[in-house]
Amino acid sequence: MLERLPYAYRLELERRDAAARSASLRGLGLLAAGILRIRGVASDPSLLRFPQGAKPFMEGGPHFSISHSSCRVAVALSERYELGLDIEDVGTHGRSRAELERWTAVEASLKALGAGLRRSADVRLSPDLSTAEMAGALVYLRAVTLAEGCVATLATRELPGRVEVREQGLANRE
Repeated sequence: MLERLPYAYRLELERRDAAARSASLRGLGLLAAGILRIRGVASDPSLLRFPQGAKPFMEGGPHFSISHSSCRVAVALSERYELGLDIEDVGTHGRSRAELERWTAVEASLKALGAGLRRSADVRLSPDLSTAEMAGALVYLRAVTLAEGCVATLATRELPGRVEVREQGLANRE
């Protein structure tokens, strides 16, 4: 897959440490598997775009979001609407579970809205973490149950129906 990715992104991956590079490639592998699952055809990695300072996308869709922590990688896909996914491991960054729930809600919202982390202070979360707003744009939030010790939030631009999020642990893979 690596050789079929856009050249600039391959160069960026080469500058990352081995763990970050591996997690990114596993995320792209899960993306390809997800596209095969929902469309029934293999995806073409050369259609992936990684614009500087903007959310990655695939020409012709689907919309996707990839997130990884030190222990796992997860992908969310939608044929219909933009979305964002963020996962964090409990016990990392010295944050409590409640703090991580708020943080994953913020980061997932930023991803769904195509905004960078510099805009995190602009995200306004509802008290029950069911919605977030930034600059007049609303996203719907949903806590996602993954592995024990993992906090995950999915943000969508439309109220989703059925949601399926798959994750892959990083510790057991080479």
